[in-house]
Amino acid sequence: MDVIFFIVFMALFVGMFSIIGFFGYMKTKTAEDYFVAGRKMGSIVIAFSYGATFISAVALIGFSGIASLYGHAILWLALLNILVGILIAFIVYGFRTRKMGLSLKAVTLPELLGNRFNSTRLQAVSGLIIAVFMVAYTSAVFLAVSSLFVVTFGVPYEVCVVIFTIVVGVYLIVGGLYAVMWTHAIQGVLMVVGMLILTVGIYGMLGGVGPAHEAAADMTPEDLGVPLHRGMAPNPWNFTTGNQTVVITLYPLEQLFIDDGFVIKSISPPPGEIGVPLNVDIVIVFNHKVAPSTFIYSCDPDPGGWSEEWNEGYTQVTLSRDDFEQEAIYTFEVTAATSGIGSPAGELAPSGLTSMPPLLSPSFLMILTLIFGVGIGVLAQPQLIVRYLSAKNEKALRRAIPYGGVFILLMTFTAFSIGPLCNVLMANNGLFYPGSPDKVVPLVVDELFPQWFVFLFLFAVLAAAMSTASALFHTAGASIGRDVYEKGLKRGGSEKKSLLITRVATLGIVCATLIISLNPPEVVAIMTAFFFGLMAVTFLAPYTLMLYWKKTSRAGAWVGMLGGFIFTMLWYALVYFKTAPQIIGSSITSNYMINMLDPIFIGLPLSFFLTFVVSKIVKQDKAETQTMQKAFENI
Repeated sequence: MDVIFFIVFMALFVGMFSIIGFFGYMKTKTAEDYFVAGRKMGSIVIAFSYGATFISAVALIGFSGIASLYGHAILWLALLNILVGILIAFIVYGFRTRKMGLSLKAVTLPELLGNRFNSTRLQAVSGLIIAVFMVAYTSAVFLAVSSLFVVTFGVPYEVCVVIFTIVVGVYLIVGGLYAVMWTHAIQGVLMVVGMLILTVGIYGMLGGVGPAHEAAADMTPEDLGVPLHRGMAPNPWNFTTGNQTVVITLYPLEQLFIDDGFVIKSISPPPGEIGVPLNVDIVIVFNHKVAPSTFIYSCDPDPGGWSEEWNEGYTQVTLSRDDFEQEAIYTFEVTAATSGIGSPAGELAPSGLTSMPPLLSPSFLMILTLIFGVGIGVLAQPQLIVRYLSAKNEKALRRAIPYGGVFILLMTFTAFSIGPLCNVLMANNGLFYPGSPDKVVPLVVDELFPQWFVFLFLFAVLAAAMSTASALFHTAGASIGRDVYEKGLKRGGSEKKSLLITRVATLGIVCATLIISLNPPEVVAIMTAFFFGLMAVTFLAPYTLMLYWKKTSRAGAWVGMLGGFIFTMLWYALVYFKTAPQIIGSSITSNYMINMLDPIFIGLPLSFFLTFVVSKIVKQDKAETQTMQKAFENI
């Protein structure tokens, strides 16, 4: 039955988007039509397209899961998304970007940089950086949503990846940005409906907004998940099936009488017991609920054949196994266990789910990184900047601000609000942390919601993934076709040839993404972890200064862009705690105040400094000055 539902829903998706792709194809006559939808888009379509591109499956699934670990403190990111991602983005950047794009006849961010500084090489290098990292980011989006469909429908992972990639690739290549932005409007509506129903359902299950947040505030670290501590019961402990004396493990007095936190309350057979029956069960009682999947133990020598049986409250476990041997001494140890629902939130949100963690603690720095890395990084995302260039007039951009603000508010506020509440639902319904934050919301939806909503939510997530993927495909394809091949290598020609080159390049990007998604190397996860920050540190300084400072020079733009790019790559490879261990084995510093710091805090000021100072030292030449005057003629 699940497979039938999958086929029906996918048929509806394919049919709807094929029709939109056909209409987009009929409207696409020139390169400008393909790249920026003929600069004819209205406010509502711009707002939904911007929002649907910005809010991907990563936000709906990933950030909801992250919020379940760090609590409602992550809601500051929702505020920054509105303040920076909409208000500052459109008011400070959007209007000037559109005017300068018209003056310079630019249809991509690299082309805007290249034309502003009279450098096709700058355009080509910018396009190459964007395309390479965007392919990895897009493949990760498909990885996430395909894995979700595998779990729910039982459809092979490879089938899901192929279907999703082909559907998005076809309507994009055929219909260009017209098709992309029109489908975004439909996908945006589906995303809003799905998230609103999910949010109302979760608050309803918990008795309303007030009781829900009170329940979240009442969850202790032990309710969420903390590791086992040493207490009054020895661990490990010895016993024997014979009559010989057994050594009892002794602990320092300060450990011996600890009985708070999460500890073992009692054990059987007791430490030092002699003459233990060969078929006796081992019974361990804890002072808090235990997440069974985190319970790990060892016995030396090991008789084998172990099985676990937990009581209803998960505070006591009975271990059966093959019979012990006669006249043998056994050492048993609980090597690991996590209390409550087994979530890392017990340690990552030490002040509770509704409070900020202690100032400058690792959790505080992690939240700070998420808030500013994503919140500031949005300003320099090439796939979002194209939306400014597609507006039919300044009025359309201005009117898109409130529409986009409401959309982003609904999507981010709901996603970040429900994450911590999922912990309460798991605790109330006998569910446990599924092992990854990405699986928290899908687990709650799958276990606690009716089947019809499970399908609706899945396709809301699919809509989020497809909307982001189509925008990324479009931007990456334009970067290779327009910026690298046509302009950088000077292979361009007629409008018809330009369109053909870009469509072929986009097809190549789609195929590359499909290959990576089917055989994902570990580097994909590494690349996607810093995509937003990398784009911001690389492009935001030259992009900002070229819009507002007429004396910004080509040399300044080059040094600022490459300086930010190289610094960020080195920081992620050598220092950052999430990526350095996967690249060189460990961070070069163990100081969490440094290795948890997002490079945007250092790299972005550095990039601005380099761009400004070098522009002061190396002045514009005559050709640059003429280009600058043309760029500012409408500003």
